[in-house]
Amino acid sequence: HYNMGGIPTNWKTQVIRDESNSIVPGLYAAGESSSASVHGANRLGANSLLDLVVFGRQAADTTAELVKPNSPPVKLPANAGEASIARMDKIRNCKGPIPTADLRRELQVNMQKYAPVYRNSDDLVKGKVVISEIMKKYKDVGIKDRSMVWNTDLIETLELENLINQAVQEMYAAEARKESRGAHAHENYPDRDDVNWM
Repeated sequence: HYNMGGIPTNWKTQVIRDESNSIVPGLYAAGESSSASVHGANRLGANSLLDLVVFGRQAADTTAELVKPNSPPVKLPANAGEASIARMDKIRNCKGPIPTADLRRELQVNMQKYAPVYRNSDDLVKGKVVISEIMKKYKDVGIKDRSMVWNTDLIETLELENLINQAVQEMYAAEARKESRGAHAHENYPDRDDVNWM
């Protein structure tokens, strides 16, 4: 389970902020994260290498075009990165009763049960409830390793937070999408619906 193609970009891989195509300065997206694709909206994950080669190169070309030699350095706020460090430290010191591996396994089993490749309306409705409950449990995760070196317990717990956020978005989006296309095969809606989803 993962998301593909959610970040709006132009063909130069620059991220677009809104419907007027205003560009987010210095932010680029390519490959599966980007909406620009040689495969279009119907692509599958296995096709990502060509997207990455074509648009990865374009991102480099666009960067070279925009960033000139001897450009002044970007000014960062004095507290840049502090929120990220605080988040990591909070998770490193969490003492909840649920081990990361147990909650990750619960998430995995329920995503496979309620949002497999071939999906149906009843399972997706149930899945929204189940996945939302799993998300609530994350606050009760605890880790044992408090070290700052090679702390796989910390890394897995940070990854779990990202996995849960992706799972909730995927489950809700899949339930709302009343069609089949690419990696979303809906048994109750077997046909593409280009009128409402293109």
